[in-house]
Parts: sequence; structure tokens; C-alpha cells
Amino acid sequence: MVWERPIYLLWNEREEKELRQKWKAAILLLTVISLLGGCFAEKPVLEELEPERKVKIKVMYHNDESFYRDYGNGFDAIFNEKYPNLEFEFISLIEMYPDIEKNGTSFEEEYLKLIEKNKPDILFFTKTDLFEKMAQEGKLYNLDPIIAQEKFDVDSYMPGLIDMMRHYGDGSLYGLAPSFYTNNLYYNAELFREYQIDPPRNQMSWKEVLELSQRFAGLGSKDKPIYGLTEDFGRVEELLFGIAATSSLRALDPKGEKLAFNTEGWKEAMELVADAVRSRAVFASQEDVRYLQTEPLLRGEVAMVLGSGMFLNQMLEGPMQDDGKKMEWNMVTVPVDPASPDESPFVELNGIYAIAADSANKRAAWEFMKYVNSPEMAKALSRSPHAGLQTRSGFTKEVAGKSTESFYLLRPKAGGGSIWGGSNVNRPDEFRFGFPSLVEKQLYEMIENGKSAEAAAAAIESEGNALLEQARAAQKAKKANAGTK
Repeated sequence: MVWERPIYLLWNEREEKELRQKWKAAILLLTVISLLGGCFAEKPVLEELEPERKVKIKVMYHNDESFYRDYGNGFDAIFNEKYPNLEFEFISLIEMYPDIEKNGTSFEEEYLKLIEKNKPDILFFTKTDLFEKMAQEGKLYNLDPIIAQEKFDVDSYMPGLIDMMRHYGDGSLYGLAPSFYTNNLYYNAELFREYQIDPPRNQMSWKEVLELSQRFAGLGSKDKPIYGLTEDFGRVEELLFGIAATSSLRALDPKGEKLAFNTEGWKEAMELVADAVRSRAVFASQEDVRYLQTEPLLRGEVAMVLGSGMFLNQMLEGPMQDDGKKMEWNMVTVPVDPASPDESPFVELNGIYAIAADSANKRAAWEFMKYVNSPEMAKALSRSPHAGLQTRSGFTKEVAGKSTESFYLLRPKAGGGSIWGGSNVNRPDEFRFGFPSLVEKQLYEMIENGKSAEAAAAAIESEGNALLEQARAAQKAKKANAGTK
């Protein structure tokens, strides 16, 4: 009798064999996946720096002195510790200004010459319109891929900043800006308390601020009247330009060729300013020498000042009253347009860093740019008196014991806040320096002599266009003369 294996043993052997085959298949599959993963792993957007290779990049900035003033004299030591094989040299923007004067050329023309001559890896823009133009011409490196791959933090920037930068790049990000400056409405808290007037608040309209300033008209004495509001240099024309910028008014036609001042918007703004000055709600200085209005605020002669970063610096020095006591002051946002209460034309960038599209050292340039725009650097610079306000919010929560909320509450105005529609518009110095005086003259004609807004606006447009044509003709002749030398 032939012995037969029990059926359960035959089944176990078959199961074991099938199991071994499944394991082999699984191991083979894992091996293939591993190999494929090695072949198709995400390739670095920018090749990493070689550890042993020294790289030198060219960085555009105002000049080396201003860079170390802004970023600290210890910048080199810290940077070299982090990037021992990466060196940089500065290409000075300041050096081109004499050429603008000598050649009768524009900022843009000399800027492009400087780039062509020196081939910087990192460009530094002080004018957003030039940054926008070069980004859209493909001359700047698109940062989106490297930012996505390295998960570089762009979420901690102040509201609206990255949106604005993408607007300049038609949806793509071509630059980063570490610092900014803005205006605030500063006020004498003691004066408001003394006269039992509610102090200003964030995001008031111009109409509300001027109505508030009107409550101080007639207060004080004949020899020492109290005004409700002034611009930081006390200039009536600058107050007008501020109101106009908030309302998105433009001084030039869409082509940027001629003045377009004789409009309903400008006439309404002029009447608003003239009425406020005439009623003594607003203080306006006619002195040729301009002084920051910290002293009138300090002495209780004016309740509110629309002040710039320069004004803030003086306030931070610790304003003292005549009796030697420190004045109690505070600040809120500048007035806003009720149609866009979260925006301000006074938010401006201190400068934009970008990488040249034709740079041969993009990785090294990115490491430098990444570092100066990092949260680490923002934290360090938040303690520096020269670095300006950091665009990364959350690092500077107080200034002289005052909340910095008003600095970060408003986003940059969409499309920019200039009444000129961008600094690429050809406005020669002769026009830029002469036009405000022309506007001031017509405003005082309204304030003191009762001239109508219609007549004043028409005069500004007519005389302004004549001045603009004259300045452009002189600029053209100067450029032609420089070309023959």
C-alpha cells in the first residue's frame, strides 16, 4: 500500500509556495519603485552651491555705506559664517546720479546703463514702475518655483504686500522687499483730553478727519491759536496731494503727456483744503524753509499731524514740553478712501530685491536674497533704528510704548498711490520742483482772495502744461548737447 500524504499537508505546501512567490513579487515591486524614485526624484530648481567652490556675486544697492547702516556692521561676519564660500561686492546706485544731471537723462536710462556695464546678479529697485517694467520684459528671475520648492515663508508678510508684488509681475513673484515706510496720523493726546474731544481712530475718512480738526478752530488765544491738523511740513499743496492720492486722482492724462487737473475730483479736493485752511481748522505754513511740525504738536498749537517716517523719528527722540515733561502722544492710520478702507497710498517700499534673469549665479544670488528677506533678519532688524519698518509683521509690536497696529493695518494701494501714475512718466526736475509751488499759489488765491476752484484748477492745468513743455524741451536740449560732447 502506497502511503499518500494527507490533503491538508498538500494544501500547506501549495500555500507556502504561493506565499513565497508573492513575497518575491512584492520585493521586486519595492525595488522597482525605489529605483524609479531615484530616477524621478524632484530635481532642485537651482543647483546647490558646491561646498568647495567660492562664488562672488554683484549686489546692487545705494552704496556699501548705506547697506551696512541699514543691515548693521556685523552683517558680513554673520553672513560669512552661514555662507563661508559666498562673497559679494556692491554696485552703487548713487554713482549714477551725477550722470543723470550731466547727460539730461532719466533715472531709468542711467539705471539700465549701470546694469549693462556691471552685470549685477542682484538688482535693487527704488522705483516700483521700473521693477514692473523689467519683470514683464522677462529680465528678472521668477521666484515662484524656488519659493515653492524650499517652502520659503511668504505668509508672514504684511497684508497685501505679496499681492502687490505679484501685480507688478502679472501674477508671478519676481522680487521681495524687506522693509517699508508709511505715514500715520499723530496726535497730542493731552490736547484732546483737555478739550474733551474724542481722539482720532484708525481708518477715518478725510472728511471725518477734517471735521474733527474743525472742532479745534477758534480754541486757544489770539496770540496762540490751536489748529486741528497740519501736514508734517505744514505745506498746503502736500495736504492736497495726499487727499488726491487717497482718492486715486491722477494729475496727468492716461498717456502721461499733459496735465489733467481741471476735473471735478481735483476741484472738490481743492475746495476741501481751502475751506479747512480758511476756517483755521488746518495750519499751513508759507515759509520758504520747511520745518517738521513736531514743535507745534509738542507745544499744543496743533492737535494732529499727518506725519511721515521722518516725523516719527523725531517723535521717538522723546519730545519734551516747555515745562520739561514728556508729551503724551499717540498715532492712528492715515485717512482712507471709504470705497477702499483697507488701502493706503502712503505705504511705500524702501526697495525691492530681484535676481537678474541672465545671472550665472542664481543659486548664490538666491541665498543672499533669501537671507536679507528672512524672518531671522527681520527679527534682528526690528531692533535697529535705521532699518525702517519690517514688511514681515509681528516683529515690531511696539514703538516707544505705542502699538504699531496702525503701520500694518492698511495694505498698499492697488496699482500704486502716486498722483502721477508711476515715476516712469517723464517729469523733469524743473517741473517736479516747480509744479508744487504753482499749486500752492493757486490754493492761496482761493483761501485769501476767494478765487473759485474752477478758475484755480484751470490756471494750474494751463500754467502746469506750459511748465511741463518747457521742462521737457530743456531736458531734450540738454541731452542732445551732452551727446555732441
